[in-house]
Amino acid sequence: MISITAIIPARGGSKGVPKKNKILIGGKPLISYTIEAALKSKFLSRIVVSSDDKEIIEIAKKYKGIEIHHREDSMSTDTSLVGETVNAILEYDVNDAVMILQPTAPIRTGKNIDEAIQLLNDNSSVNSIISVVEMNDIHPARMYWNRDFSLVPIMPEFEKLRRQDIPMAYYRNGSIYLTRKKAFMIDQSFIIKPIMPYIMPFNWLLNIDEPRDILIAEALIPAWINNKI
Repeated sequence: MISITAIIPARGGSKGVPKKNKILIGGKPLISYTIEAALKSKFLSRIVVSSDDKEIIEIAKKYKGIEIHHREDSMSTDTSLVGETVNAILEYDVNDAVMILQPTAPIRTGKNIDEAIQLLNDNSSVNSIISVVEMNDIHPARMYWNRDFSLVPIMPEFEKLRRQDIPMAYYRNGSIYLTRKKAFMIDQSFIIKPIMPYIMPFNWLLNIDEPRDILIAEALIPAWINNKI
C-alpha cells in the first residue's frame, strides 16, 4: 500500500465566514470532524494540521496522532496558496502521496479516505484522485452564460433534453484531494491528469464558504451523524 501524508489546512482568518474552522457545529469545532475522520483511516501514514491560529492548534493538540505545523503569517493571508504550505510540510516527507482534507468540507469518513487511497494504490497510471458528487437537476445543461444581457446555454446540445437523457455531470465537493507527491512537486497542483473520481453521495454535499452554509451545516451534519441522509 502506498504511504500517504494527510494535510488539514486550517487558517484562523476567513472573509466569508469569520473563524469558520473553529465555529461550533453539533457541539464541537468544525475542524474536529475532519481530524476525527482522518484518525479513523487505516491507511494514512501521517496527519498534519497546519494553522496560524492558536485556538485551532490547541484543538488539534487534544488528539493523539496529530502533528502540528505552525503556519507562518506569510502563508496565512487570503491570497496565500495552499501549495506553499504543502511544500513546507513535505520538505522532509518520505511518503508517496499527499492528501488535502479541507475542514470546510466536513462530511466524510475514514472509510471514504481509505477508499480514495485504495483507488490511487490500485491505478498506477493515475496521478490524482478527487472526490466528487453526481449532479442531477443542478447540471451544466441547465446553466447559461450571460453575454450582453442575453442567456447563452453552456451546453446547448443538452439544453432541451430531459434530465434522464443528459450525460451525468460531476461536481468537486472539496472533501478529498489526493495526489502523488512526485507529480505535485512538479506541477504544484492537486488536479493533475490522469485523474480518477472518488464518487460520494450527493446528500453529503457541504462546503462552508459563506454564512448561509453554516445554517445548512447545522441541519445537515446532525442528520449525517444520525444516518438520516
